[in-house]
Amino acid sequence: MRPKYALVLIALMLILTLLLTPQVLAQVISLEIEVTQQSYLIFDGDRLGITVSLTNVSDGSLQDVVVHSSAGDVRAVGTVAPGTTQDVNFFIENYQMGNNQLEIYATYTGGETAHRSIWFEVRPPNECVALRVVNALQAIYEGGNYTAQLQVQNLWQNPVSGVRIKNGDDVLYYVGALNPNQTLNISLPVPSYKVGNNSLQLVVDDERGSAPPVGLSFEVIPADSAVKVYLASLSSAAYPAEPLDFSLVVAASDVAGVSDLEVKALTDGIQPAGYFLGEQTAQQQQLPEINVQSLLTGQTQTQEQQEPSKAVRGKELAFTMQDPTLGNLPLAFQVSYRIGSVSVQKTFTVNAQLVVSPSVLLIQAQRIVAKKGDEATVILHVANDLPVQIDGVRVVPLGDIEASPAEFFIGTMSSNDFLPANFKVETSNLNDGDQLSFKLVYSIGTQTYETQPMNAVIHLESASNTNLVVYIAPPVVVVLLVMLWLFMRRRKWTR
Repeated sequence: MRPKYALVLIALMLILTLLLTPQVLAQVISLEIEVTQQSYLIFDGDRLGITVSLTNVSDGSLQDVVVHSSAGDVRAVGTVAPGTTQDVNFFIENYQMGNNQLEIYATYTGGETAHRSIWFEVRPPNECVALRVVNALQAIYEGGNYTAQLQVQNLWQNPVSGVRIKNGDDVLYYVGALNPNQTLNISLPVPSYKVGNNSLQLVVDDERGSAPPVGLSFEVIPADSAVKVYLASLSSAAYPAEPLDFSLVVAASDVAGVSDLEVKALTDGIQPAGYFLGEQTAQQQQLPEINVQSLLTGQTQTQEQQEPSKAVRGKELAFTMQDPTLGNLPLAFQVSYRIGSVSVQKTFTVNAQLVVSPSVLLIQAQRIVAKKGDEATVILHVANDLPVQIDGVRVVPLGDIEASPAEFFIGTMSSNDFLPANFKVETSNLNDGDQLSFKLVYSIGTQTYETQPMNAVIHLESASNTNLVVYIAPPVVVVLLVMLWLFMRRRKWTR
């Protein structure tokens, strides 16, 4: 390279160096900045305190160091020695309500640090104490105690006093003072409620005001629906005096807290007269699930008919009734229990249909025919179709029948016995086609039964019409013939 070209190149390099030196020096990092500690929530009127760490990475001291926020907050630091780190407490007073994002940086003689972003929220002072519902039941039974698990926290960086929880004007819980950032778990009882839906607006009240309400809703189920009774089995009696066996299932809600549970029979003759079950919960009910047919309490009859068979877990109670009455037999019961301060007492019935088949029968053996005024013979048969012996068997005429004997006594009849019962009936006061009624009376054990009246038709023949023709007609004919003979003879003489 020629000397004159080398001199030109050196001159150009010196010019470029002189021109670029300020920019190059400005880009040299001499001071590093980091935000090491801050709060993310403050309340209007407070200052946000943060900690800024400044590190001088240059070989010389940095003068006139000042920490800034993009909102205009400043903090003069002064000199930072080379190779040292200095923590600076910096306060932000310029912000707006709600969410804020600011830039934090530092300046010094001849330079400026990188910008660091911070975020924080500003709330009204009355929201400094927060209320949360941690756990609350959706429903309870009437009479039970409703308790909600709450959490109260002081979000402020200073103590708060006079903290209490209210629902409207009612103070439900007095908390008192809370230290900065203190959290307190509270078991809040609700002293009064109504059956049905309940809605509370819980408000935390303190020296700085009242926070927005927190909703708490729950349902109160009527206490009389906490226990249901189902008919589990029913063996209808097929003949008089056959024992009636049936069983009920008592099912108590597992969350109701039922105590003093008792089932009593109100109809005489049911054994046992009742069961005292005491406390009853799902865990204490030992009977496995069974299919039930009919709901007896807790719903209307229409709802019972529409409800399909289902399985319930409950306590099965067995009952027996000796010598049940024939026909439709409503058996009355009472169920009573307690839930907390509420006592429940309800009655219900089990409808038992006693089918009387086979039974004891009174049968007409033959047609009743007699002449008016004569005694008619009535032949009946008594059939014991029951599988048990019957006693005191007798057939009794009904109405104004003049019968002999006055009643036909048979006595004891074994199962499947078939015996006659005959009567003589006076017909003078009867007409053809009249009905003769009889009933059968018998006993099984200590119970006496009667059959429905059996009616038999009597057929009478009139004796008076036959006697007049037979006994009066011949003499009349003889007299007429004699008079005709005399008349003819007289005519002959007169000629």
